[in-house]
Amino acid sequence: MEYYIIYAVLSGILVDVLLVRYLNLNKYPYTVILSIIAMLTLTKTFDDLMIIKGFLFAEILIFTAYVDLKTKTIPDIVHILIIAVSLINPHLYQLAGLLIVPVPFLIPALLKGNSIGGGDIKMMGGIGFFLGVKKGFLASIIGLIFAIAVNEVYYKLKQKDRSISFPLAPYLGLGGFLSFLLQ
Repeated sequence: MEYYIIYAVLSGILVDVLLVRYLNLNKYPYTVILSIIAMLTLTKTFDDLMIIKGFLFAEILIFTAYVDLKTKTIPDIVHILIIAVSLINPHLYQLAGLLIVPVPFLIPALLKGNSIGGGDIKMMGGIGFFLGVKKGFLASIIGLIFAIAVNEVYYKLKQKDRSISFPLAPYLGLGGFLSFLLQ
């Protein structure tokens, strides 16, 4: 297990460096802490192959969440990376998840402009491919519940206009990771 923690620290530092370069940050993001927490959680839950798969998934979600928080955009490569990691120990149900899970996000985007971004839709497609339909929908529900709860508190404390957009990737990523942990 101790070598997993070393991997988590090194990988977390790599993600931090990528974030600093990608976003031209002048402040170190310290996402390495989230990497260590994700690895500790995974080592208590899974065997070796699933630990690696889950950790790569977590690192992609951590990177995406931070970028979305800072820029309100999700890089186009994210869903491709999630799909690539999904191919570690693949299952037949994955394709259905790719096609079905993003539909509830696509509908509001088509009906009302500027409601949900294309990056969120593609990210949920990748998460659906990674988790399958059932866990993909669970990830959506968990993520959206966290998004509503956190933003409700934020708007009440700050007395801000509720029509202001907010990044969904941190919440959807958390939902995806928590859904992955469920066996």
